[in-house]
Amino acid sequence: MIEGKTKRIVPGPDPGTVVLISKDALTGGDAARVAAIDAIGVMKTTQAANVFALLAEAEIPTAFIRQLDERSLLCWDCEMLSVEYVLRRRPWGSYPLRHPDHADTAPFDDPVVERFHKKAMILPPASPEPRLLDEGAARAEFLRDGVWAEGIFTDPYIHPTAEGWTLHPAKKPLTPGPGGLTIAAPITPEQDTVIVETVLKPAFLILESAWRQIETPDGPIELIDCKFEVGIRRTDGALILSDVVDNDSWRIWPGGDPTKQLDKQSFRDGNPLDAVEHLYRRVTDMTSHLAGHAR
Repeated sequence: MIEGKTKRIVPGPDPGTVVLISKDALTGGDAARVAAIDAIGVMKTTQAANVFALLAEAEIPTAFIRQLDERSLLCWDCEMLSVEYVLRRRPWGSYPLRHPDHADTAPFDDPVVERFHKKAMILPPASPEPRLLDEGAARAEFLRDGVWAEGIFTDPYIHPTAEGWTLHPAKKPLTPGPGGLTIAAPITPEQDTVIVETVLKPAFLILESAWRQIETPDGPIELIDCKFEVGIRRTDGALILSDVVDNDSWRIWPGGDPTKQLDKQSFRDGNPLDAVEHLYRRVTDMTSHLAGHAR
């Protein structure tokens, strides 16, 4: 069994399968903030199942097999890559922090693809030598009263190079020259291209199109960005979209208005938990209308 802040993963009923069980928890601020919200695990399970039903219509390869109960998804067992892919239609979130000279907030013509390492990067003065550490271990060692020690950078930005992956602090400007740490890439450039071009870009465009067909009093919903994780299916070695895609994964704005956000950013911004719960319930209902809108 694997247990994290927001879900548990246990062996599935059949060989090569696992069960993802959602908890009633949200995390924010690089996991510095954790809160319990009643039934949010049920909502996120429903959201993910609805999203995967949409992607299945378009034959996007995912780890999802079926929903078992209100909190549990049956999935293919995968060796997860230590990378989160973020596809962006607009330069929002941490993007302007890395690109402070990019003042334009207009949509990109094509979704921008970025990669972030799932481990924490430990730099001086926290460590005499740069190194990577599992985020759970980093929290235990370097997070005190919701504040990270100097030199700790969660989800570092990945810059692929000929030498491997150069990691940079995700919320600081990208500068020429070496980053904080260079590591061996766990996948080849060719595998990365397959992931982006045959799985993630199609998935993003399908979600974007489906959300635009969901009308609200403020206008159709705009998908601003979305985080995806990828795994290697243990039964056949296929690269597939893994983990879950739910209201923790994206930014969605009715009418393209950031003040109308419906996603986890509300929690990150410190809004009251009952208001966050209301948004998640609203999004859960909306995702039930996504299937049938694959383009």
